Amino acid sequence: MKKIWIVAPFTEIYNFDVRDRFQYIANELSKNEDYEVHLFTSDFIHLKKEFISDSVEDKYSFNVHLIHEKGYKKNISLSRAISHVSFAFNLMKKIKKMEKPDLIFCAYPMMTSAYLIGKFAKKNRIPFVIDVQDTWPESISSGINTDNFFVKTLMFPFTIYANKIYKLADLVFGVSQTYANRANVKGTKSKEFISVYIGAEGNKFNTVSKFKEKEEKEIWCIYIGTLSYSYDLMTLILTFNELEKINSNIKLYILGDGPDFSILKNKAEELGLLNKTVYLKGLLPYEEMVKYLKTSDIALNAIKGKALQTMTNKFGDFVSAGLPILNCCQMEEVKNIILEKELGINYIPGNTSSLKEAILFLLENKDKMVEFSKNSKKFADEKFDRKESYKIIFQKIKEILL
Repeated sequence: MKKIWIVAPFTEIYNFDVRDRFQYIANELSKNEDYEVHLFTSDFIHLKKEFISDSVEDKYSFNVHLIHEKGYKKNISLSRAISHVSFAFNLMKKIKKMEKPDLIFCAYPMMTSAYLIGKFAKKNRIPFVIDVQDTWPESISSGINTDNFFVKTLMFPFTIYANKIYKLADLVFGVSQTYANRANVKGTKSKEFISVYIGAEGNKFNTVSKFKEKEEKEIWCIYIGTLSYSYDLMTLILTFNELEKINSNIKLYILGDGPDFSILKNKAEELGLLNKTVYLKGLLPYEEMVKYLKTSDIALNAIKGKALQTMTNKFGDFVSAGLPILNCCQMEEVKNIILEKELGINYIPGNTSSLKEAILFLLENKDKMVEFSKNSKKFADEKFDRKESYKIIFQKIKEILL
């Protein structure tokens, strides 16, 4: 029997939800009787900033190992870095007591754990596969201020560190081609850099119904996800303040939580928009979020100009719901997909006029809305259906283990 270790510190193991990428991969691999699958993840819930209180180890078809880390309160903080390092060292303590695996499949980031487990794999001649979820440290510096010379200088050693990690990989996957290509550094062992989008649960979108209470004349525009520095959310509030004066039936729904929740809520309240034109619903269960998506008319992929996000969870949910997308993400991969696949319109980040014009264009050209909607659903079926898109991951793992 082949042993496979999956190291994924940010796995939402407490949710018992195979929507999570690494739960899904572990679950599918464990269906093969020739594989013994072990998933190593943190006992700290990064999104909620709290520790897992209930036992989860015996509730899966694969082996779950909760690795302790110190925890932290703020995403950009020294305590977070210390917490990540504590996870890495506790992980290494754990695996030294275990029988060595035949393959290691590792999420990147965290940086320290990826580096140490990669070195362990190299020393023991174990195939090491990296799945790039985000480009640290680049995305961290973009979340602070990339124009700041001090920040750039501070981050440079971490860039070198990241390159060392990428060089350890025998094979690289990424949640976008941009992320996968970042690992293609001089001296890397990997010959392939394969994009596999995060994916979505298409069945949920086919079975969940719309909200009946939506008035027929209303137009719902929706954003889902984290409410933080990297996302161009204040522009949404300000744009809908202008749109409300033109057409009071155009509504903005913001689903999610994060450090900017109170800032956005206070601004909407100050402008007299809260629960009238702008609705902040907070973090909702997935099925309820899907219901809002199914009821909505337009998706807003609101990402700041310097942010490095690419094919995010929200993008997969937008297309799975068959929504036309208004996008301000400036990553070429995303902009090109919007244009080439005819999924919607690219607008200028931070520019209320640009977003307002895009929304009004769609409302005045309903045939384009229908066309974009059909194209979104088609793209979801082609690239975001996990049953199909993840086959390449399982095939490559099988080839390595032969």
